[in-house]
Amino acid sequence: MKQSFWAIAAAACFSIMGAFVKFCTEGMGSMELVFYRSLFGAIFIAFVVSGSGGTLKTHYFRHHIIRSILGVASVALWFYALSRMHFGTCMTLIYTTPLFMALNFIILAKCKGERAPWAVVLAIVTGFVGICLVMKPGLGTDEFVPALICLAVALIDLAAYWQMKQMGRLNEPSYRIVFYFSVLGMVFAAGGTLLTGGFHVPDLTGVAGLLGMGLFATLGQICTTRSYAYGNMLLSSCLGFSAVPFSVIFGVTLFNESVDPTALVGMALILVAGMGAAVATKKMEARGLTN
Repeated sequence: MKQSFWAIAAAACFSIMGAFVKFCTEGMGSMELVFYRSLFGAIFIAFVVSGSGGTLKTHYFRHHIIRSILGVASVALWFYALSRMHFGTCMTLIYTTPLFMALNFIILAKCKGERAPWAVVLAIVTGFVGICLVMKPGLGTDEFVPALICLAVALIDLAAYWQMKQMGRLNEPSYRIVFYFSVLGMVFAAGGTLLTGGFHVPDLTGVAGLLGMGLFATLGQICTTRSYAYGNMLLSSCLGFSAVPFSVIFGVTLFNESVDPTALVGMALILVAGMGAAVATKKMEARGLTN
């Protein structure tokens, strides 16, 4: 139940972050948004840790560098693709990460001579069908390259989740993982921003959007890290689909977007998939088959 909470909380935070990006940060480049998102995260976590008596000292700096490179590349490519293709298609392709993860676990199980986690895989496939019903993807003639970029992002995210899992096994706390991701991400994004048009001076609305984006991106990263680093990765990836219903709810309430019956069916499938994955994971844990 605790892992389910962290995964769903992460989905909600990233959906709110997306609303701030859509509402307040037009005119800024993708690397510039990554920079401000990372800057807020580094300052926020450093302030919280200093006030709680914790430490940011780490013995696993190499692992943080790998995780940060993967994370920055993922976010920057995602923002780039999002600006060049239909929103529904982009988000659907981004959410192929759980499918790649399910395939990854099937291959690992076969290599070890173990039974693949078919119940969770079925839940993931069901959730992805729900994603397609909600997003209604359609590939335009000029969207082939952005679509390939989205699939690359999905694979990069898979590698980043495995890296987080490895650091969790090293007992590296989630706040430290997110802090170094934010600091190194800020450095990489600053260089990328200077090479792609430089920084812009935001107006008051833009500042509010950047603060909201930074806050919920940081909270989302902390929740995601706790979920993937210390819990079942297949369950976390399936529950990540819940970001789509959250995004639809925010689209209706904040941007006056409409929802048709097909989208409602899709959201119901996502809900069923999440509950099915949670039940299947509990059964796996009872048999000692955690990952």
